Amino acid sequence: ERVASAASALMLGRSCCGRTCLSSSSAAAALTSRAGAQGGAIQPLSSASASASRRLLRHDVLVAAGSSTALRASGSSIIGIGGSIGIRSSRSLSSLATHDVAGSSDLPPNLTIDDRSTVLPSPPRQQLFVANATDADNDSVEEDASDGETEKRATNMQESSSSSLQYTIPLPDRLHVPIVALSTAEEVGTIHLSEEVFGMDPIRPDLLQRVVTWQRNKKRGKRKAKTKTISEVSGSGRKVRNQKGGGVARAGHSRPAHWRGGAKAHGPKGSIQDYTSKLNKAVRRLGLKHALSQKLKEGNLILTSSLQLESHKTKNFAAILDKHDIGGQYGATAFVVDHATANDVAEGGDYDADVTSSDSIGGINVNLKVASRNLYKVKVVNQLGSNVYDILGHEKLVLSLDALKALEERLA
Repeated sequence: ERVASAASALMLGRSCCGRTCLSSSSAAAALTSRAGAQGGAIQPLSSASASASRRLLRHDVLVAAGSSTALRASGSSIIGIGGSIGIRSSRSLSSLATHDVAGSSDLPPNLTIDDRSTVLPSPPRQQLFVANATDADNDSVEEDASDGETEKRATNMQESSSSSLQYTIPLPDRLHVPIVALSTAEEVGTIHLSEEVFGMDPIRPDLLQRVVTWQRNKKRGKRKAKTKTISEVSGSGRKVRNQKGGGVARAGHSRPAHWRGGAKAHGPKGSIQDYTSKLNKAVRRLGLKHALSQKLKEGNLILTSSLQLESHKTKNFAAILDKHDIGGQYGATAFVVDHATANDVAEGGDYDADVTSSDSIGGINVNLKVASRNLYKVKVVNQLGSNVYDILGHEKLVLSLDALKALEERLA
């Protein structure tokens, strides 16, 4: 009866939705003072525990055990059991309060408890208990099995997430990469990349940003646009209609900016607007090295023995790329770099890399160039067209061995 009367002091008013609203400080003070006045065993909380109780009381459940009065919400719970006040999870509280509260007639008319409610699994919260020494044995609560299941589930999720992580291979082992066949995606050999080109570590995002900004400014170029003013537009200065009496707006000449065939208001004046910026060649080369090293560090570098295709059909090339998880509706984007050179020997017996064979256009295999035109996730260039902006803009970087050799000779 003492605890029940203390719990009844917690009903301090109703909210707009008809549920009971609690004032955390007033409720705790009422519970403590009422029980202490009637000789109860409930002790006041310490300052740290009281502040934690006030923070949790708004979304918690306050139960006076020994009676059938319970205030239910969501989250953790503040429980008074036989002279103790503690914080427990709502899952453990539901098993405690269901049998005692659900069938009782002592509940006020504005308080209801839904036995069908459930609590989503969450990590166990810290338990804070302040109890009498004499009632310590009676106030011990067994650990809830659901809390143990929650901890086990959280541990399994952490282990699965840690097992799925892919860690970066350290240098110099990172430079030893496999060579795959383009048509079958099977490994046909290995190669050791140049440390001067693919061994940049750590990656410098500031260099990449400077090179990307320089590329975009260069593509924007210069602007030489010029529009005509009123004095330059062809037309007479004669008044086009009477000032009054026509029922329309007054007008002077026929060249105002809001008339068809008139002047352009506030248009460009013809001065050259240069959007390009300057960046040293050494910085551009270093930025390209860092972009190549970044793709290798991510594991998104694919080396193929050759990029020569047997057919110019886009369907066949798309099927080949699908084996590498590139293209299609859910595949990755790819930046393909080729370097098709002449396989014939010049008349003097020397190999001339500048002479392209008959089956290549601009350093790209003819079938590869034609087959990739309609694949919006794939961009194909020769090794001279490799740039930081496109390398970072595509998820995968595909290099042929000829392109790799040409890049290393040019950048090393």
